[in-house]
This record gives sequence, C-alpha cells and structure tokens, in this order.
Amino acid sequence: MYGKRIRTFGNDDVPGVTEAEAMERDICVLLDQIHGFYKAALNRLPVKRVPSLAPRLVEAGVCLGYLDPVSNIAINTISYSPSPWPSSPDEDDVLSRLRKSILSKIITNIDDHRVLELPLCPCTAESMTVARRSLEGMVSFLIFNYRYLPEAEALRYLRLAGADLLVAVWLIDQDRSKSAPSVSGAGLLHGKPTFDVTSPATTIALRCAASSTRHPEPVILVSSSMSAVSRLVEVSKFLQDYDCLSAENVSCLHQLVTQAPQNMGTMGIWRPLHLAGVRLANRKRKRKLKDKKMKGKKKRRKEVERTFGYTEALKLLLLDKIHGLYLQAISRLSGDDLCKRLRCSILKSGYCYGPMDPVSNIILTTVWYDSKLCTPHEFDLGFEVDMICTNALMRIECCSLYGLLAFIRAYFSSLTEHDAIRYLLISNADIWSAIKMAEVDGHAMCYDHDGYKEAALASWHPDPDALGNHGFCNEAVIGSCDFYADVKCTLKEDWIFYDPNMDSKISLENPIIDWAGAKKRLKNRIF
Repeated sequence: MYGKRIRTFGNDDVPGVTEAEAMERDICVLLDQIHGFYKAALNRLPVKRVPSLAPRLVEAGVCLGYLDPVSNIAINTISYSPSPWPSSPDEDDVLSRLRKSILSKIITNIDDHRVLELPLCPCTAESMTVARRSLEGMVSFLIFNYRYLPEAEALRYLRLAGADLLVAVWLIDQDRSKSAPSVSGAGLLHGKPTFDVTSPATTIALRCAASSTRHPEPVILVSSSMSAVSRLVEVSKFLQDYDCLSAENVSCLHQLVTQAPQNMGTMGIWRPLHLAGVRLANRKRKRKLKDKKMKGKKKRRKEVERTFGYTEALKLLLLDKIHGLYLQAISRLSGDDLCKRLRCSILKSGYCYGPMDPVSNIILTTVWYDSKLCTPHEFDLGFEVDMICTNALMRIECCSLYGLLAFIRAYFSSLTEHDAIRYLLISNADIWSAIKMAEVDGHAMCYDHDGYKEAALASWHPDPDALGNHGFCNEAVIGSCDFYADVKCTLKEDWIFYDPNMDSKISLENPIIDWAGAKKRLKNRIF
C-alpha cells in the first residue's frame, strides 16, 4: 500500500512534550473513551432483571475480544457466570445495593499516579478498576501480537482507533505494509488474511492479554471470544438488534458463546478486521459531520491523528525481511560452492542492492566478489563448512540495510530516514520498487549523486569504485547457481537474466540443448 498516507508522524505538534507525558495523556484520553463503553454496556445489559451481571462485569467484563468494545464487554460478562438466570429475591436485594457502587468500580481516578503506569505494577494491578485493566489488556495484546511494537506506540494506535482493539490492529496492518481488507470488501476474496483469529499466535496473544487484565478465567475469555466471532451472525442479532437485552437474550447468548467454536472459512477469518475498517470509516464520517456543525462555534479539542513512528521498530522489521531474503539466496546457491568458497564471499560482499531483485542481487554480488576480488587462498580453509552462523550473516544484512537507505536517499534528498525505511519495508527491500513509491508520493528525484557509490560507502563495500561495473564471465554465474532448482534463466544477447519468480515457461522459450557446449561458448562473454 502506498500513495496518500493515512496519517503523519509526531507528537501532535506540541513542542517540549516528552514520551512519558504523551503516554500519560494518551492513557487519560483512552480511559475516558473506555468509561463510555462501560456506560453503554450497562445500559444494554439487563442488570435490574439479572443483578448478578453487575459484579460479573466488574470482575470479568474486560474490554477485550474480536468484536466492537461494547460487545466485547457484554460477551465477557455473560460468559463468565455459569448461570445467567435471575437470582433469588434475597440475593437481588444484596446485589442491588452492590450495583450502586458499580460505576465507582469502573470509573478510574486519574489523580492516582499508579493509574498512569504502563505496565501496571503487579502489586497494584488487582486493585485497579476494570476499565484500567482493560486498557492494560489491549496494550498487551498489541505488543504480544506485533514484533518490536513499543508500549507508547501501542497506546497511540489505540487512541487513533478510539480504544477499539480491532481497529488498532487494522491500522497497524496498514502501517506495516500488510494488506488489510478494504471497506468495500473487495479484498475479502483474495489473499491470505493478515489477521487470523484462528492462528495459534493470535490465541496465545489474547490469552496473555487476558492474564494481564487479571481475568479470573483467561481460558473462558479466549473460548468465548472465539465462539462469538465464529457465530458472528447469530451473536450480532442479539447485540446489535436490541438496545437493551432481556433475561432470555442473555440466556441465549450464554449458550452461544459457551459452545465450542465453529470452523471458520476465509471469509469468516477476514470479517472481524473488515468490520473494524467499517467502524473506523464510520467514526471518521461522524467526526467530519460534527466538525461541520461546530464550525463557527467554540473550537473543540482536536483529536489525535499522529503516531510516534518509531524508526527503530521499522528498522528491525526491515532487517527481518532482509534476513528472509538471504535465506532464499543461500538456498539457491550451489551446495558444493557454498560450502567451499561462496560462504565467505556472501558474508563479505553479498549485498541485496543492485540492478535486479534483492535475492538475485545477493547472488550476483556474491559470485562477482568470488570471481574478481578474493584471492585463491583468501578463504581456502582446507575443509568444507556445513553451516553459516546467524550472527555472521547479521553483519552483511545490516550492511545491506545501510546500503539500501543510502541508495534511495541519494536520489531523494528530501526523504527522511523513517520514510526511506517505510518504503523499503513495503517493497520487501526492493530498491527499485521503493524508488517508484517515493516518486508516486511526490518526492522529487535528483541525479546529483551516484546511488551505487553512496550505497557502497555506507555498507563498507570491499571495492566501492568497482560496484556497478561487474565484468566477469557468465561461466562463474552459471556454475555457482543451481539453475535446475528454483532459479530459472534465459539467455539474451550478452546478458543473463535470472529471476526466482520467473515461470518455467520462459525457460522453455530459450532451451539449451548442449549445456556443456553452451558454457564453453559463453566463457568469454561479459556480464
């Protein structure tokens, strides 16, 4: 996804605001929104007819799950008790008196400095209100579900989402280059779901989040959430069609969410995130209408529209993608050459930037270094190496990252490091796709600097002057790559083009019958 950005990055344009102060402000705003969800849930639940719902809400009705916030509160409240039926008259009298203090157990006193701590101290978490514990659980879910997501950034995404957990997931997927389903629903029919509620990782994240809220039975919360989302149509009939549930409705909902979850198809897995996108669009539409009505009157407080945009987190995500590219490249090199010579060449000069796709660039620069720069005995250990250490591979991966950033910023002087990393992350470290995205977004491209030269210097290339002027015979490339496996090749004039994603039909268009003779004829050709 590229083009018009959803939002900008920063601290609301407020000068002198520290990260700790911004986090405290976000916590206060989110708690105020969560309090509104609990008031709406109390109005929807038949607390007078079923008084036992009130204490169950305070104990287990956390704002955590795969539906909208109010529905999550209702589902978690109803599913916790084994009996949703009305209590006896004597018990009703006691619980009615307890209900008078229900809001005092939900509304959080922000004057207490402990409330503004994140994460909550274990010794004080039990005494916190259900609203504050719910916020703790939502932040925990985002951190457990997304790698390298800082707590401050998780808070900011929740604030952008209006304290709606699935909307925050939708926004993160958008920013992390995952294709979230469009509001129109066109994306539901294609591709693998970006957020799979049935995956073990998501289930573990929800259970850990439930534990962080001090829920008495985290297993029940996870099970009821899965049952509700797998029976979304039936559950929605009760939660959306009735302003106030009856005791019979509560009984039916209890039976639905306590059953084992149903099998979900692709559409069912997509649906929660799609509905989150619809809620976000509706929220923006209501805000615009409210702004029009408020025009000319007293100006209301502007809602946050910014994330911090942690460059370090995006950089680590990009390094993960680059690591995957190196694993692909290693798997496509000839095993014998990799064990004898190329394992050192790839660590020394196997950069992923160059004239082709990242994997092909790694192979190209590795073979080029082995053919041109290393001496016959430089890496001759006298024995074969069976593995490449991940720590050693990490060095060349970091150097490739520095080279990619220097390459793209050499052509776009106005591009910040954060934006450059973002383009590379979206393009899967493909420098040419990243450059195209930057041009589409309106960045002016300049040719005052040599991108290859800047990349070579930034990545500590062994011979910066030679980068981009590869001159070695095709035999070195052909002999070092396992073309009979995943890499397909075609011959055209004096160039060899190879692409791991190329269809085998292309290879059939350029058959090489006499392979030994072809290698001999191509020996002196220049790559």
